[in-house]
Amino acid sequence: MVEDGSVHGAFILRHQDFWLGRAVASIAHFRLPLSEGIVNRKFASVGMQMVRHAILEQPLLFALGMGGRQRALPRLLEGMHWKLWEVPFYFFVNQPFRFLRGIRVLRSGALRSLTLDAAAFSGLGWAAARVAQRVARRSALQAVTLENIQAFSNLDDELWHDCRSHYSFVAVRDSETLRLLYPEGSERFLCRRVRRSGKPVGWFVALDTAMQGHKQFGNLRVGTIADALALPEDAETVIHAAAGFLRARGVDLIVSNQTHPAWGAALRCAGFFKAASNFVLAVSPKLQECCGDARGFHFNRGDGDGPIHL
Repeated sequence: MVEDGSVHGAFILRHQDFWLGRAVASIAHFRLPLSEGIVNRKFASVGMQMVRHAILEQPLLFALGMGGRQRALPRLLEGMHWKLWEVPFYFFVNQPFRFLRGIRVLRSGALRSLTLDAAAFSGLGWAAARVAQRVARRSALQAVTLENIQAFSNLDDELWHDCRSHYSFVAVRDSETLRLLYPEGSERFLCRRVRRSGKPVGWFVALDTAMQGHKQFGNLRVGTIADALALPEDAETVIHAAAGFLRARGVDLIVSNQTHPAWGAALRCAGFFKAASNFVLAVSPKLQECCGDARGFHFNRGDGDGPIHL
């Protein structure tokens, strides 16, 4: 956004194919908008002008993440009649002592810190976490094996074609797209195919990140179920497999954001707790007409900006 040779704002449109219930359509992610209006009220209207300009270029538009509904961009989009949903956040405490001592977002005051320290050193926190998660977590599913994915293949194309009609709004996850998102040889993305009785039923992409001074996770080692695909009825198998994989690696905490009810139910069955989410999905008015019921959406940290900050 330029006026008299000076730049006052900028944004990125990332175009990507999505399945919208019955067909594939190209839509765009409204990404990383930056406005001088943040620091100078003279340019307060720049944010709105950027959104309007983006909609003229691509009416089928979404934004994702944004730090929570209370932030400036989600409030602006809601005021412009975009529809907003929080992408639910789930977590599993794998190392209770380290979690209680290191979870920065919960240690916001002296009293809270002392309480968490007491729970950690007394063993009460460990006992409470284990009892709650054993009550919630079902037995690990039998005859399930994991296969390291060096590069996504035609097996994943078959899965995509089998799965897509079960979701009303989901990014295309064929092998070509997945190889771009999670390139072969990447050490960051831990891609695994899930087989049950030898048959591929889904895949997941996990992260294992040693945080350093993270504003929420401090210095915890955080495992993330960043992306996954399966039929809704097989979500529980994939989530159990992904959670077991990350538990075995010894992470302190496992997290995931998932919109679809089947994936949320699978996380709860695997012993995950639900907490407040700062990961928000917003869709433009035109896209609202195409994307159907939110209960059929399949969004997670593999979408939008991807697994940034994780």
